[in-house]
Amino acid sequence: MHLRVLILAAIGAVVALAGCGGSDSNDNPTALSLKISENGKAAAFQAPKTAKGGLVKVDLANQGKAPHGVQFIQYASGHSQSEVLQLLGQNTNVIPPWVKLEGGIGSVAPGQTGSATVNLPEGNYVLVDAAALGGPGPSSGPPATAGLTLSGGSTGDLPDTSADVTAASAGTNKWKWEISGLKTGSNEITFNSKGNADEDIHTIIAVPIKGQAPPISQIQQDLGKNGPPPSYIDPSGIQSTALLDGGSSQTTTLDLKTPGQYLFFCPLTDRNGKGKSHDQEGLLAVENIK
Repeated sequence: MHLRVLILAAIGAVVALAGCGGSDSNDNPTALSLKISENGKAAAFQAPKTAKGGLVKVDLANQGKAPHGVQFIQYASGHSQSEVLQLLGQNTNVIPPWVKLEGGIGSVAPGQTGSATVNLPEGNYVLVDAAALGGPGPSSGPPATAGLTLSGGSTGDLPDTSADVTAASAGTNKWKWEISGLKTGSNEITFNSKGNADEDIHTIIAVPIKGQAPPISQIQQDLGKNGPPPSYIDPSGIQSTALLDGGSSQTTTLDLKTPGQYLFFCPLTDRNGKGKSHDQEGLLAVENIK
């Protein structure tokens, strides 16, 4: 699974499948407003060329007819936007060390605006509409991309949220979900991606379960087959976050529209492309949402 498909799998296209909150500080994030619209099968961002980094509140207004999102991909000095775009098309799941996945907004419904707060280091970025990679609707063509350069800004504490979802280490090549505070409806969450930025990467995918969930062992086996969606999940209610390197946190939204059981999992491998996907290493849980 190459990088483009990693993002696809993590932000919305899984329908084809397969710590703590912030503080009470008065940190005021810089506002970064983005828009995305469609022209036929092509989608395009409306985004500034430059902005201030540090603690940033990102808003993405979806003016199209299909779901869209934004993934922040930072690339190191000495590399270029064209190299990132070339990497997105390569048949490899290895993420090189000069690329950092700094989070973003997983998916925004048509006509809606999604928000996230994240600390973004200064440097050069490519914005990718990961939700549209191979997805349904008018944006099923190539994903929208845009370049962005961030100047230095002050980092800060994330705003408090009522819910936390943490991808936590449970030992060598073992992970576990730590989930608290989720309820039916729109949840502002703090997503904590634990681990090492040079090795680890996580995302949250939450999907409703039809009826009663089977044993975790069966779910794990079913996800490992890379086949069609298991019959007991409801892909129409899927929610996801952007990809976030280990050691980082951000706030974002999970809209769990109906009460019931939800499957939480992470289908990503480590950045070196080796080993099992993280749902096979413990990032797999069933949560009862009331």
